[in-house]
Amino acid sequence: MYGGSWILFAHEDASALLRSDKLTNNRATLPILALPESERAEFSGFVDFLKTWTAFHEGAEHTLRRNRMEEVFRVLTPAVVGGVVREAADDLIDRWGDRSRLDLVADYTRPLPAMVLTRLMGAPESDHHQLDEWADDLAYLFGTSDLVADDVRKAQKSAEAFMAYLHELATDLARLPKSSILGGLLARGGSGFEFSLAQACAQCVLLMFAGLEPSRHVIGSAVLALEQFPEQRTLLDENPRLWPAAVEEFLRFDPPVQYIGRLAGKDFTYRGHEIRKGQAVLPFVGSANRDPRQYPDPDVLDVRRRAGHLSMGEGVHRCIGAAMVRVQTTIALRTLLNRKPQLRVCADTQPVWNSYVGFHGLKSLMVSV
Repeated sequence: MYGGSWILFAHEDASALLRSDKLTNNRATLPILALPESERAEFSGFVDFLKTWTAFHEGAEHTLRRNRMEEVFRVLTPAVVGGVVREAADDLIDRWGDRSRLDLVADYTRPLPAMVLTRLMGAPESDHHQLDEWADDLAYLFGTSDLVADDVRKAQKSAEAFMAYLHELATDLARLPKSSILGGLLARGGSGFEFSLAQACAQCVLLMFAGLEPSRHVIGSAVLALEQFPEQRTLLDENPRLWPAAVEEFLRFDPPVQYIGRLAGKDFTYRGHEIRKGQAVLPFVGSANRDPRQYPDPDVLDVRRRAGHLSMGEGVHRCIGAAMVRVQTTIALRTLLNRKPQLRVCADTQPVWNSYVGFHGLKSLMVSV
């Protein structure tokens, strides 16, 4: 993977390395590592763009940028985000009309996060199909390791189109909602760091693709998991206070992000192995979350479990949008199951999973409603 990688599966190793200062999240070059040396120079400008993402900074620079982004996210309270999610969820379910059978991915779990994030970004919700398409091309770069130059070219073209769209959106700041992500990033904050227009737009590109994949995949896999463990759905029906723990368990049981990429920031030895600077190190949280040394009966869904997980990362680079993912997942699932209590996964068709290595989620899930 990525021209050669260190892959770690145990919970102890994944947790330790995600917190290690010997690894760096400055992995803007990760998508081109497996390309022939002769092809990499073509993408130097694209790599420079990726390096503007806050997630790929380290040290004091990362702290300044992250603090500024967290200011913006504090405005997006659970009530604000929850209201947007609920409206989008109700809208999608209303469109089903009197249909008794549908593809839950195509008709709910895929469009819902795109509708929500597009609106929270400050863009017209009607544009969510286009933004979703651009974000998908970028997600492919970090969700699969078998990349060729054409994949990178496609993602670069989508990033350029996305940036042009956001620049146009930002030309009329008065039009942007105060509680929008783009508007917040462009407003003056109190953290001591201000994003330029280009930097603010770049953070929105990052947040769009990074926010779409976890949300859409965990919602779909949770519905399938509840079908496989029907007694857990009964527990949630009888005791709604279990929902916060249930969402954490869905994230542990079938995490949408299977591994979290890092690069070695220096040469170091780990468990007797010499890891060289620049090599890819991939803690597989999907495996770590099923480690029997950490979780009793790890292959069983238990919405009362309180053991935590690594699905949102660890340490200073933990997922900045984790709270938004949790709110969106909770409301999307509760709205769906409350409005369609008879929803069941169809037994006559098989769920179809995507083929990504990094992002694990459903491409199709037929349900009866």
